[in-house]
Amino acid sequence: MKQTTLKLFVLMLFVLASVMAFITNSHAQKSQAAAMFPHPVAGRSDSTIHTEFPIADLLSARSLAQQQGDKPVEQTRKNIQVLKGLPESRLFPVMNFIGDSLGVRCSYCHVNNGGDKWEWESDAKPEKKTAREMMLMTLAINKDSFSGNQGVTCYSCHRGQTHVVGMPPFPLPPRESFLEDAPKRDTSLPTADQVFDKYVQAIGGKAAFDKLKTRVWKGTYVTSNGTSLPYEIQQSAPNKFLSILTTPKQGVFTMVYNGTSGWQQNARGLHEYSGSDLAELKSFTGFFGGINIKEQYSKVRVVRKEKIGEREAYLVRGESVDGNNERLYFDAQTGLLLRRIVVEKTMLLPLPEQTDFEDYREVDGVKLPFTIQVYNIDSAYTATRKFTEVKHNISVDDAKFKMPNQN
Repeated sequence: MKQTTLKLFVLMLFVLASVMAFITNSHAQKSQAAAMFPHPVAGRSDSTIHTEFPIADLLSARSLAQQQGDKPVEQTRKNIQVLKGLPESRLFPVMNFIGDSLGVRCSYCHVNNGGDKWEWESDAKPEKKTAREMMLMTLAINKDSFSGNQGVTCYSCHRGQTHVVGMPPFPLPPRESFLEDAPKRDTSLPTADQVFDKYVQAIGGKAAFDKLKTRVWKGTYVTSNGTSLPYEIQQSAPNKFLSILTTPKQGVFTMVYNGTSGWQQNARGLHEYSGSDLAELKSFTGFFGGINIKEQYSKVRVVRKEKIGEREAYLVRGESVDGNNERLYFDAQTGLLLRRIVVEKTMLLPLPEQTDFEDYREVDGVKLPFTIQVYNIDSAYTATRKFTEVKHNISVDDAKFKMPNQN
């Protein structure tokens, strides 16, 4: 059996991000441009997430982009001058990264005529011209000075301010003597293999996981604006799962993968995953398995010790099988995973997502985090999963993993 703790974590994040995309789409249907993609300011700018989910057959941004072939943004929107080639599905995350870096909202550069009446293509505001110049500058610096790697971003200089600070503030902090020796690398650090082996043992070891055939999680999903919703995941080895999110008025949102097919469903209908979306969903059922963690990374190394809260942790850096750079923080004493940071590359900016794992409890010989906190550039995807109950090897109806008739 391949099911593992860490695999479940990643799977839950994918499931919940897709569900949260329903929220971000609630305002988008009011204009033609926004009808196909989530509202760019949902939850973090001029509008906020409502506590109710929209009753609509809107799909996640990734699903919609996949249906359209995830065309480059210049084919789907007007007046694109710098970001040509950027996939449509990554436009809003990149824009939100820029807004967060400067501490501003979409209306800082874009024309808004009230509510969801945006003139995205308008160049009426001089700030938009400046933004284009800054994008070109960032691209040039990274190309010329960092061999094409994303060494600098908007945040490197702005740090939440629209104007860059060019001088250090007085009084200056004490300066170390130039005669002092440079700090030496900590030669007592364990190897990545040693850290991974300790983690596998900390969560219970392969033999303990091999005994588990089903798992049911129950708890709540708390959005970034404090809305708390009942949440449940049902799993059947080796790779079947069903997530259930219950809303007060719009009913139940589900996402299912049965080992071959995947789909999501709400009160208005069903959407089957295909292409890249299905491939990604499928990969999460076996990707980044805690027991097989060594197989999931290349160029892995232990960098240093860092503090995560009050805990000392080993920082392990590596490249995942899908090409993303990742940082993993393992408790130096217990060996448990405390934090995972995934950095997705785009043509202009990296898009980070941080996941914190807390409140580990032993259930049937394996240790699981009962609190999982996700932080994302888009606050609509920032949320906390708090589980109150986990049960193994209980009956899970296999019929639930059969796709309903779409007629």
